[in-house]
Amino acid sequence: MRGGRCVARALTAATIAVLGPCAAAAAPVLLPVPQTISVTRGALRLDGPFRVAVAGCPQPWAGKAVARFQTDVARLRPPGAGHGPVLGIHCAAPSTGYLTLAAKEGYRLDVDAAGARIRADGPAGALHGLATLRQLVASGAGRIPFLHIADAPRFPWRGVMIDTSRHFMSVATVKRQIDAMERVKLDVLHLHLSDNEGFRIESKRFPKLTQVASHGQFYTQAEIRELVAYAAVRGVRIVPEIDVPAHTGAILQAYPELAAQTDPADRFASVNPALNPADEATYAFLDGLLGEMTALFPDRVFHVGGDEVSDGAWAKDPRITAYMAAHGLKTRAELEAAFHARVRAMLARHGKTEIGWEEIAATPIPKDVIVHAWRFSNATGAAVRAGHRTVVSAGYYLDMLMGAADHYAVDPTDLQANGFTAAEVAQARAASPLAGSTAAGLELKPMPPLTEAEAAQVLGGEGPLWAELVDDEILDARLWPRAAALAERFWSPRSVRDPADLKRRLALVQGQLEALGLQSAASRARMAQRLAPGHAETVLTFLSAVAPTRNFAHNHTLSAMLRGDLHPPPQALTAPADAAPVDSPEVWALEAEADRVAAGDLAAAPPMRARLARWAANDAAFAAAAKGRPGLEAALPASAEVAAVARVGLAALDALEQHRPLSAAALAAGEAVLAQAEREAAASARPVFVFLNRQPPGDVFVAITPAVRRVYARAAAIH
Repeated sequence: MRGGRCVARALTAATIAVLGPCAAAAAPVLLPVPQTISVTRGALRLDGPFRVAVAGCPQPWAGKAVARFQTDVARLRPPGAGHGPVLGIHCAAPSTGYLTLAAKEGYRLDVDAAGARIRADGPAGALHGLATLRQLVASGAGRIPFLHIADAPRFPWRGVMIDTSRHFMSVATVKRQIDAMERVKLDVLHLHLSDNEGFRIESKRFPKLTQVASHGQFYTQAEIRELVAYAAVRGVRIVPEIDVPAHTGAILQAYPELAAQTDPADRFASVNPALNPADEATYAFLDGLLGEMTALFPDRVFHVGGDEVSDGAWAKDPRITAYMAAHGLKTRAELEAAFHARVRAMLARHGKTEIGWEEIAATPIPKDVIVHAWRFSNATGAAVRAGHRTVVSAGYYLDMLMGAADHYAVDPTDLQANGFTAAEVAQARAASPLAGSTAAGLELKPMPPLTEAEAAQVLGGEGPLWAELVDDEILDARLWPRAAALAERFWSPRSVRDPADLKRRLALVQGQLEALGLQSAASRARMAQRLAPGHAETVLTFLSAVAPTRNFAHNHTLSAMLRGDLHPPPQALTAPADAAPVDSPEVWALEAEADRVAAGDLAAAPPMRARLARWAANDAAFAAAAKGRPGLEAALPASAEVAAVARVGLAALDALEQHRPLSAAALAAGEAVLAQAEREAAASARPVFVFLNRQPPGDVFVAITPAVRRVYARAAAIH
């Protein structure tokens, strides 16, 4: 400490702990963590609304940004009627690179007795400075500590992908996600607009795409323009995806004459048909469609998919066989490359840069093509070493229902961060040829770390949320708060990695996002009420202690397909597993209390006891509520297990508070309960396990088990 100032490179619990007398001042909750922050004694009072002066930022853009900020501040921390502090905002460059990879996103934020000042490198930086100040207001109890922040993102591409094909998401729902993205500094919304299940954007040139293949649910061109404009003023780019040549079932439903003849013996090809790359009509269609679509989206990047073309999609079509022979194409990968070369030329005529899933780089492609790595971290290494800018989604698949801390542990530039072993791939293929198909063609072995120059090719990351088990009502809860954890991973220094501190801040930031319009909690409450009218609180108490099985274990449609039923009915998203949070703030709080108790701080025992007692007592009420309701009856064993695990925790707390050892019988019984719960949680911990293990009843596992295990282990050590 020098001159009364406390300096911290990363605002984490560990950092705050070493600040001594300044710790209280250094405790505002910020997510993402800024690059540098220094806190000085003193605080700025919020006795009224901010009095804002803007210079150098484009209008009316700046006025809208300030109005959103003022509205949010009033909802988060209603100001008094007095004289509010001054807020000055200055943009050094009015619009350079805005909504591109070259956007000026850095900012400096100063708060002192004279007020608050944001000095931004450009408009994007001004938005990010306001996002930080918004969080400071929310966590400051009417005061903002005097501080200086110098901040800029680690990566320029910080995104999420929303699949609108498998389940359509309304304009209002998409806007809610954009609002939340602005508040945590995410800047790319990738919209997956076409797939086998539906084509979701109006085409005036090819009207059958929505007349036949949208089920009546699609975005009009006016709505797309509205969404693009809505996102733009919030600093969010919308990158559209029209997936070709596979995942085109909806397109081919509308225009079947464009289809390749699939191999009927290939199960994957039969459920994932492809366009015919040997037919000039295919390219005429794509040229017209892409010309129309690119006009709707001003972003310079256009996503063409390009993933999961199976051998059986093209191998049995004599037209394609003849085409390959005539053009000297020896493999499916070479045929795909030729197809994408023509698509790429179409996009170039409209000023667009192509991005596609990693399969597009199976053969050499131009260096300006952006590769989207999705399967394993090895794919990132292969792409950047081939000279391509790369967006990383490997390790960030939100639809796999892994916890926030799991995704947070994966760094976009770490080639060992996410992947399967060769043995796991072999096991998956043995369980089902369809299950192992997505691992085909990948080199599954350790790769050396990226050099500094190679790491610079990584543009950032993106969390995809495929919508097999996500609909308009569930979207908020499945995207957040985990998307906020990804926002920090893609923004903050790599050294910011403390999962416990993440959870502490994430719970508070999620509360802020809920207060500002997210519908996660509200949707869960509605679902609980539908599951058990009049007993919603009982269901919500149960849901707060469990989590849905991971890695597609709850996807019964996929399971049916793997068993040979290629056209099972759509899965109803009405089970407790659909309402259960992937990350429960109550579980996070229990874990923090358990850590303290396990470290010998028994002051945390009373709140932990209260939570466990509530869960232990809930089973009887849940059993009564479930009677005659099949959806809840399937989860009765899980409810009983929650109560059993909670009782093990209560017994452990008794032993610790009384400092007496557990009896041999209690130790054995407690171990049996915890071991069973741990086996059920582990059954879906890795994708291959889903094919090999029996899953727990109701497709939920007891999420409070790790916290209880910690205090049980401490109690078991008493002699």
